[in-house]
Amino acid sequence: MKIDHYHTRYLLLVLCFWPCLAASATELGIFQLSNERLNYMTDVALYKKQNNLPVEDLAREQIVIANAVAAAASQGLQGESIELFFATQIGVAKAIQFRSLANWISEPATGTTPDLLTEIRPALSRLGDEIVMKLAEFIAAGNLISEVQRASFHREITAENLSLADNDRLFNSLLLVRATQE
Repeated sequence: MKIDHYHTRYLLLVLCFWPCLAASATELGIFQLSNERLNYMTDVALYKKQNNLPVEDLAREQIVIANAVAAAASQGLQGESIELFFATQIGVAKAIQFRSLANWISEPATGTTPDLLTEIRPALSRLGDEIVMKLAEFIAAGNLISEVQRASFHREITAENLSLADNDRLFNSLLLVRATQE
């Protein structure tokens, strides 16, 4: 089979950009998982409202962060960078919950929500583990989240009641996630 000049150039372009295409797919997985996790926050707020629970649960936050740091360590990520990322995620999650509660003052929430203990928290834990795993895979492949990906992150993170400032804070914390040996 004869390959002409056009096909040779096309093949070279594909081979040159293949790592970027693979990184982009993985990075979007990280972003999608983060968005999915944040999308649970309206349900969390509704559950807490219906059960007269406070938005802030410092003991639970420490458990989430400790679990993320342990998962990160087992996958070769710096614990401090994951701790910062998850602490920021929690801060953003609380902001979404508070905004949801504020919105329900003028327009009350309707319906029921999944159970926090048996449905929502297990889903959040699974998503947290998947985010750490995807970050570890992404970084192990020689990639880092970079400023170039901010626009993509903003497109992917669309959770209700999320401010642009919160979106930026979360992305900025992702910029700092590193492998242990760095």
